Amino acid sequence: MKTNNLFLSVALTTLFLFSGCQKKAENLVQFVNPLIGTGLSSGPNAVKHSQGSEAWVQDIPAVSTPFGMTQWTPQTRDTEAKCISPYYFGGKGIQGFRGSHWLGGSCTQDYGSFTIMPETGYLKTFATDRMCDYNKESEVSTPAYYSCLLMQQNLIFVEITGTARSGFFRFSYIENTDVKIVITPNSDEGQGYIKVDPEKNEIYGYNPVHRIYQGWGQPAGFSGYFVVRFEKPMDNFGCYVQMEDHKKETEISGKPDIGAYAAFQVKKDDVIQAKVGTSFTSIEAARANLDAEIPHWDFKKTRAETEQIWNETLNTIQLKGGKKEDYTNFYTALYHSMLYPRTFSDVDGSYPSFDGNKSIQKIEKGHVYYDDFSLWDTFRAQLPLVSLIAPDKYEDMMKSLVLKAEQGGWLPIFPMWNSYTSAMVGDHANTALGDAYLKGFDINIDKAYPYMRKNALEVSEGEDFKNGKGRRGMKSYLQYGYIPLEDSIKEAFHKNEQTSRTLEYSMTDFVLSKVAEKYGKTEDAQILAKHAKNYQLVFDNETKSMRGRHIDGTWSSDYNPTARASYLTEGTPMQHLWFVPQDIPGLFDLIGDKKQVHDKLDELFSTDEYWHANEPCHHIPYLYNFLGDYAATQKTVKNIMASEYNNFDGGIPGNDDSGQMSAWYAFSAMGFYPVSPGSGEYQVSSPVFNEIKLNLNPKYYPGGKFTITQSDPDTYKTFSKVELNGTEIPFVLKHEDIRKGGKLKFSN
Repeated sequence: MKTNNLFLSVALTTLFLFSGCQKKAENLVQFVNPLIGTGLSSGPNAVKHSQGSEAWVQDIPAVSTPFGMTQWTPQTRDTEAKCISPYYFGGKGIQGFRGSHWLGGSCTQDYGSFTIMPETGYLKTFATDRMCDYNKESEVSTPAYYSCLLMQQNLIFVEITGTARSGFFRFSYIENTDVKIVITPNSDEGQGYIKVDPEKNEIYGYNPVHRIYQGWGQPAGFSGYFVVRFEKPMDNFGCYVQMEDHKKETEISGKPDIGAYAAFQVKKDDVIQAKVGTSFTSIEAARANLDAEIPHWDFKKTRAETEQIWNETLNTIQLKGGKKEDYTNFYTALYHSMLYPRTFSDVDGSYPSFDGNKSIQKIEKGHVYYDDFSLWDTFRAQLPLVSLIAPDKYEDMMKSLVLKAEQGGWLPIFPMWNSYTSAMVGDHANTALGDAYLKGFDINIDKAYPYMRKNALEVSEGEDFKNGKGRRGMKSYLQYGYIPLEDSIKEAFHKNEQTSRTLEYSMTDFVLSKVAEKYGKTEDAQILAKHAKNYQLVFDNETKSMRGRHIDGTWSSDYNPTARASYLTEGTPMQHLWFVPQDIPGLFDLIGDKKQVHDKLDELFSTDEYWHANEPCHHIPYLYNFLGDYAATQKTVKNIMASEYNNFDGGIPGNDDSGQMSAWYAFSAMGFYPVSPGSGEYQVSSPVFNEIKLNLNPKYYPGGKFTITQSDPDTYKTFSKVELNGTEIPFVLKHEDIRKGGKLKFSN
């Protein structure tokens, strides 16, 4: 099939202008490539260690505003099944364009989604039938805009932009033809609903949300609602069930593979525009969100406004010097770090109550309720990064965690699709909340603390435990100080993993001991500080590793330092040894003298047993600092950045996990990293740019600006000296130093 040269040249001109060829520093969107992370990880470390779905980055080319409710993405896979992303780079073709609630970079599920597809020729209802090739050279992907040329019977140029809760589509045609815009609620359970309203020129519906992990398959108590509004009156319309066309029928529900379409007669150079509102509370709310966010039919205006929002947010961190490719890596990492948690409340503050009781709550005016917290991943770097670049949103995120506890009775472990899940190990809503409170963010501690304490010191039982409330294995943890191998943690998606749970509870209890101390709960602080040392109970002195332990104190018999073990979460004893971020000196004392510790760290990296694609390893490269070997930290960190991150679709090592892999890169490229939650400290490496300027919100950071500089043209070299405001310091930076503002300078 021949393409129209003029039409293709327009597409390629758009590609040139918006895919990274501009050089104006203030236009930072130009450096973001959302196609990074949409393929199979290409870094050698990720390739060696990752298995199955771990090997895919799982990001999507999401069009939205930061932390938006709905992301707009091309669709290459049509299911909402676990671990299947809506889009994979190099897929066979495009099946449509999805209003998605996929947690980017994860192995969870999409939910409450729907798909729009422009068609020419006969009606094609199944995703595999309507899938068509697209011109790869015409594909443009930015945070605010996506476009491509569909190679159908008649060419269609598709453009997408969007806001926090709404999307804007523009379909351009170059020939006279009959077209249909097909809308499909993506209900794998066959429970969707869709209706055509020709008087309003709308198609609207919903896709009920179902849980996985705890309560697998059960309704989550809400739906993904959508309203699609067309600029031009429909010439024809209908609904369908599977392959069967129900012409003139206006409503269908509760059957597999249903959808609706609006038909139009178009002439050469005609454009059909459609706007879409979304909500988690009702169709009426989706319509209200659309009216509030896109009250006009000016596509370019919405695109420009969304680009401005992204540029303003990205300009929180401004760079000078360094390698050109690092700008793309850095700002793409920043983009990926600012997509989740997602906005869950409507423009009027309404949102579905947490834990599926079907009531509608309303957050106070001027605030946003957030959900989809991949906390086992994001407490490490992604949320601390958000606390710097979007502190107002970060504060609302923390308040959202407290609201969930008030509505569900327990502080959630891993809140997804507005439900308890206990999908991963640990108790990191507590970790994140505690870190925020200790940093001085506005947390209503009188409301929060009882729930924080409840998770740490009480045992969840019965239906609460079955439904994912409370820590797993807590009865054992409180009785023995560790979770023995006999406690198999049956009511959890991740069963067993007793030693990892012990390590993570121990770390969180350190954070909570500091919270209790600040809040004046002295007795609690003492108990929790003791629990923070529980990591010692799963340290085997003979093998110098963290190991599975029985009730009688004996160790597991299946020990292999480089093999994954059932008592650990996605890793080996050699990797998990180092997960004591709250007490690195204490861990080192258990291992041996300074040389023994250094040798053991060296062994992890020299044998390539370090696994960067798994989050419990993320702080390990910075542990050389605690031995005074600052050069080793810098070399190790920069080697990981250079080998595991790149500008291609596989350029992030393993699942990005809600932007955690990306946030690790962003922090490391700036030259510091938050190793220990609750400590108020960052371990320092060195930057890969000559200047990094943090333009911080003065409401939360009174100093306003914090600048990091180094003058060597080789930004990947190591430095022996770091100064804060002219005074030499060890390679550690306090959060309070950033808050006050100042200058960090590297030299030799």
